[in-house]
Amino acid sequence: MSGGTPSGPVAGLLLRRVGLVLGLALGLAAGVALVAYIYVYGPGPAEERERAAPDVMDEEAIRLPAAAEEVIRIGWTAWADAEVATQIAAQLLERELGLDVELVMADIGVQYQAVAAGDLDAMLMAWLPMTHAEYWGRVRDRVVNLGPIYSGRLGWVVPDFIPPEELSSIEDLRRPEIGRNIGSQIQGIDPGSGLMQASEQAMRAYELDRLELVAASGAAMTAVLDRAVRRGEWVVVTGWEPHWKFARYDLRFLDDPQGVLGGRERIHVLVRQGFEDDFPPEVTDFLARLHLTQEDLAELLLESQERPVEAVVADYLEAHPRRVRYWLTGVLEEE
Repeated sequence: MSGGTPSGPVAGLLLRRVGLVLGLALGLAAGVALVAYIYVYGPGPAEERERAAPDVMDEEAIRLPAAAEEVIRIGWTAWADAEVATQIAAQLLERELGLDVELVMADIGVQYQAVAAGDLDAMLMAWLPMTHAEYWGRVRDRVVNLGPIYSGRLGWVVPDFIPPEELSSIEDLRRPEIGRNIGSQIQGIDPGSGLMQASEQAMRAYELDRLELVAASGAAMTAVLDRAVRRGEWVVVTGWEPHWKFARYDLRFLDDPQGVLGGRERIHVLVRQGFEDDFPPEVTDFLARLHLTQEDLAELLLESQERPVEAVVADYLEAHPRRVRYWLTGVLEEE
């Protein structure tokens, strides 16, 4: 598995398939097949490729099987739950289904567009129906939704030592004394994320003009929270569950009487169009069956703060063989 930014997936796919054709053909036949392949499958509008195919040679003679797709490119963002879920999928795709996995770190909006454009094969962090509604609305006709893998919730979070009679609702943040107690700011995460977009709407809906919503990152948010908890200081952070912070600290969500930040969400797997044709059917079936409980996620997230997430996930998969076999085969074994 590797990380990085998109590196010309069409060009990479062409080079891999050309290599396969050269390895299978000999002499002049190989040259003819190579020229034909470039004309048929090379970059360019689909209509041009379709027009070129009959003039060169029979397309069936050079079409590679679906299993020839050797690399699956999965987008992810450095959110704790997304990293765990993506690692589970990546390790099983490599170890059990024989694919090379390239993990591509990208902002969430970029992931939606990249899957829709075919530059990414999949993403495992689509928060629906509300959190990513704007992104989903732009691409829903150009991606395939394989269903949810776990559930979650978004909101604003405070340490439980803050008296609820003083601060229990977002509406309470309008009071000047509460604003002073929290340093006149709400600590946020990645700009452009669904949570930050909803938080910006909450700032307007609740008329929190005296407060500042600070954009940063998930790591910065938890660092601010940790410092405040250790010092016994008031703080409000944007938050979501599942997240390891709920296992480490005593926290609570602020009430959101206007429902701006949404309710319970489901986190879905999205793949590009044509995915099921380009990979063996077991790959699509596995991603559609993959599901994690809130309890398992909480344990994985907390443990991954002490050890590398790759090792934590590997141990989890080894400890749950029946669950893994169901994800991979659809066979539900009795306990």
